[in-house]
Amino acid sequence: MTTIAATFSREIRRPRATQRMFSRPSYRERFCYFIEISDWDETILARVTWVDRICFGVLISAVLCFTPVLINVFLG
Repeated sequence: MTTIAATFSREIRRPRATQRMFSRPSYRERFCYFIEISDWDETILARVTWVDRICFGVLISAVLCFTPVLINVFLG
């Protein structure tokens, strides 16, 4: 999305008002800004037990999902 804005507000009504294009930063730039500026790591460390439970749940579900495949590989 691109926004057009006049350089100075007093020049808006003049016929030769210069216009500059200001575009929204890309997703990569916004993600880099988020990583560098925000305190996302402190937030995760504050909720470490909650994060550990989620990771453990993902691990258990992966083991349950791949158990039939591993049984067929070892027995077949």
